[in-house]
Formats: sequence, structure tokens, C-alpha cells
Amino acid sequence: MKSTLFKILAAVLAVSMMVCTFASCKSNSDGGEDITKPPSVEAPVDNDVLVDFGDFGDDPDVTEAPTEPTTAEEPTTSTPPVTPTSPVGGSTGSGSGSSGNSGSTGSSGNTGTVAPSTTLPTSSTGLSQEDLYTILEAAGYEYDEEQQVFYSTLNPWQRGFGFGDVYDQAAVLANMRYITIKIDFVYQGLLWRIQCWKGQYGVLNGGEMGVYTKNPDDTTDFYECASDENLLEMHFKFYKTTNDFNKKRPLFERQLQEHWWLTGFKMGYCDPARTVMEMTLIARDKVMADGIEEGLKNVTDRSGKPNGFKQYTSTSKGTDFYIRQDNTFKIIWVSAGYPNYN
Repeated sequence: MKSTLFKILAAVLAVSMMVCTFASCKSNSDGGEDITKPPSVEAPVDNDVLVDFGDFGDDPDVTEAPTEPTTAEEPTTSTPPVTPTSPVGGSTGSGSGSSGNSGSTGSSGNTGTVAPSTTLPTSSTGLSQEDLYTILEAAGYEYDEEQQVFYSTLNPWQRGFGFGDVYDQAAVLANMRYITIKIDFVYQGLLWRIQCWKGQYGVLNGGEMGVYTKNPDDTTDFYECASDENLLEMHFKFYKTTNDFNKKRPLFERQLQEHWWLTGFKMGYCDPARTVMEMTLIARDKVMADGIEEGLKNVTDRSGKPNGFKQYTSTSKGTDFYIRQDNTFKIIWVSAGYPNYN
């Protein structure tokens, strides 16, 4: 068992580094952002900036990815601005949440769509386009040329390995520094975990939303990746800072779709504690929605102290809120959870 676990961890980290290599090559070939400087994790937080929830239905500054059509209406609820609190980026310990999630090689991560037309760099690698596509597919990823974003497919090889906290702890060794939240609840006889991550992945920055389940009798830390019948509709926009969020300038967007591991990674650096993820999550029914809502409220830091999400009201102050409309959640995530780094 121990030997198998180390093999899985090695594979996960190898895949992450493979994707980082692609991003690095593209940056060097097209004059992109300098990737030699380290991420500024000590940068000051925009504590004086108002985080404006705005109208969740308006996305005027976002160019939709043509291969990821929206499959459901996003709720439109206007709310006044919220003042951010101090993030958790300086807390201690190992944490949770990375790109080491599950699968078999496969098709596009865009349910029912064709992968976007991509042009990957070859000058820095000496490999042909065909070779690069083959390696990228084998790693369980595809590439959105329009947004310049790497994303996981629906059925990558990682899907067969599940997920546990040990992956988050090992991710630091691959220079992955991020903040994570765990939304735990019980539904239809299974323990569910929706885990999200945002931050730095080597030379990439971005975020993830993962769905996992396990039998209540399973006392281990490991969860299985959600089966096809347990996929959930998810969507997120990733912002590098609260200022970008205020100005509606997402770095990229993953369109609403059924998935178990919705991810997006783009070349560049960020301070994980300053990033914002604007997420949509659609439950199957009221029972699941009730469970998700309790899970959002019960998100904790590393020590188990509650620092979860609050339902937004007109008098709300701080960060990390959700708005529920029937079975649909709109979530703004800034500070909740904890980092996987010291």
C-alpha cells in the first residue's frame, strides 16, 4: 500500500510539472510574462479595497470560450460591496488541494463538446505539434488557445486514483502553493466532499473545483473521484486580486458544465492569499443543496476552527459569502480555508 501511494504521488507531481513545462515553453516563445521571478506571496492585501459582489448575472468583460457553451442560466442577484478581511495566506502548516485528482486518458473536459483548436509551441522543445498533443492528452489535460488555459479533461488517468490530504501536503514539493476549502456533507448514503483550490502551481496560476465521494464506513482519508452519475454542474472565474474582481477582470473563466474536476491553469504568478474565485455550483435537489449549504458554513482552517462562508445579507461585512437561489449557489471565495504552505 505504501509503495503504491508513493507511485501515485510521483505520477501526480510528474503530471503537474509536465503541464508547467508546456506553459513555460509557450511563454518563452510568444514573449509572454516573465516566469523567472518568484511569486510575491508577501505582497500586501487590498484590505482597503471594496469587494463588490455586483450583479452575478453580468459578465460584460468575459469572452466566452467557444467550446464550452453555458448549459444553464446563472442566477442574477445584486448585492452591495463587502469589505475584505485579512486572508489566511500567512497561517502555518500543510494543507489541502491540488491538481492531483483522478482518471483515464480521454476526451475533452467540456462535456459534449469538441476540444478547442490549439497551437502549442514547438521551437523550445524540439517536438512536433502531434507529439505535444499526445503528451498533453496522456497527462490528462487539454489547452484552450483563446484563453491560453490548460484544463483537465473529463476522463483523465488521474480519475482512478481518488484524492486525499497527502496529495496537498506533497504538492509543496513541486512548488505548488495554494489555499483550499473542503465542503463536506452526506447525501444518498455517501460522504461527499467538494474541495476547491486557488493559487500557484509551479509557473502556472489558477484554480480547481473537485467532487469526491466515499462510503461512510471508510475511515481512511481517501475519497473516490465522483462517478459519471455523481457529476455536478460547476463554473468558476479566477481573479488574481480583489482589485481585478472589483473591475470584473477575470484572468480566465471555466464555463458551466457537468464535471468532477473543473480546473484552469494559466502561465503567470499570483499571491494565493489575494486571489478570488467566483464560483457557481448547482445541486441536484433540495436535500443536496441543504447539505452543501451546511458544508459551506462549516468550512474550517487547518486547526479545525470555523472560517467558512456566510449567507449574504444587506448588512454583511467581510469576505467569503454565498447566495443560494433554490438549488444554485453563487460563491465568492477570498479568505476561507487554509494554505498548504507555511
